[in-house]
Amino acid sequence: MQQITARFEVVDPEALKRFCSQLFVAAGLAEPDARLVSDSLVASNLRGIDSHGVARIPHYLKRLAHGSIKSKPQISIDQRSPSTAMVDGDHGLGQLVMQRATQSAVELARATGSAWVAVRNSSHCGALAYYGLQIADAGMIGLVFTHVDPMVIPYDAQNPFCGTNPICITAPRAARGAGDLETGAFCLDMATSKVPWNIIVNACTERVPIEPGWGADKDGNSTTDPQSVVGLYPCGSYKGSGLGLAIDVLCSLLSDAPYGLDIPAMYGDYSERRLLGGLIGAIDIRRFLPPERFFHRLDDLLNRWSAQPAREADQRVLYPGEPEMLEQQRRLREGIPIGCQALQELDEMAAAHGIDKLPRRS
Repeated sequence: MQQITARFEVVDPEALKRFCSQLFVAAGLAEPDARLVSDSLVASNLRGIDSHGVARIPHYLKRLAHGSIKSKPQISIDQRSPSTAMVDGDHGLGQLVMQRATQSAVELARATGSAWVAVRNSSHCGALAYYGLQIADAGMIGLVFTHVDPMVIPYDAQNPFCGTNPICITAPRAARGAGDLETGAFCLDMATSKVPWNIIVNACTERVPIEPGWGADKDGNSTTDPQSVVGLYPCGSYKGSGLGLAIDVLCSLLSDAPYGLDIPAMYGDYSERRLLGGLIGAIDIRRFLPPERFFHRLDDLLNRWSAQPAREADQRVLYPGEPEMLEQQRRLREGIPIGCQALQELDEMAAAHGIDKLPRRS
């Protein structure tokens, strides 16, 4: 989990959810929608994915104020076959759109064995794990994709073309639910760039440097100055570059959404709608073998993975999703660290909407 190092204060997770929900209600969202978006953002912070947590709220509120994101979208679902559907997000917050698509995928997969739901006319939806883990909680394998505007420099290129285009694959560990903190679902949630763009944005907000090798400046040189970054490097060289393009195929072409250079910029014209696409898949394990057999074999697979000798004597080999699970356990006990500059932005928005300042833990 690459993150920046900055001064921070600690807040209570539940207090943070209530505070964020108040901000979204003040911006025009219905209370259930405000709670869902807030839950998704705080869930990311709890898992240590601060790039997709509450630091994104100023961006969302700005777009809501400019009208490029609708506070009360009329999200529609068009079922195209027994196992496929298209969700039109009506330019709502991406969390609301992807949540509806996730629910649809689970319902269709329960009826048919597997399902694919495409998404269009959406916006930034936060961390994909939030949706993938819900599919795992339903006892299914989840596959979640989305795309964003050009941020990543293709292998052998000079300028960005695809977005950070993340991929999430999840699988349940036990019938009692993949969200159990002791077992933890298998959850691979990764950008196809070395880091998400919002880590760079957080570094700009907190006025701290980034690590070399994350992003390039206008001259194509690696830089540690987040203000100078114009493009990110793909993960895994040409492999990540190709995977990012493949995700544009899945998220753009099936939903007839813009792709590559045609996708409106997240941090561009705040009155311009994002028009983002996505794709969610669900596979019902019961259609292949008894779930208990699957759980047993996945446990064995991950236990054997973790039993491999670690490079450092005091380390352990972790499986995808385990670092986030451990961080969630810690932050539930100790609270969520929020960068001081991000907190100042939240305080200013609270004052502007007549909301009490977010309390800090002493």
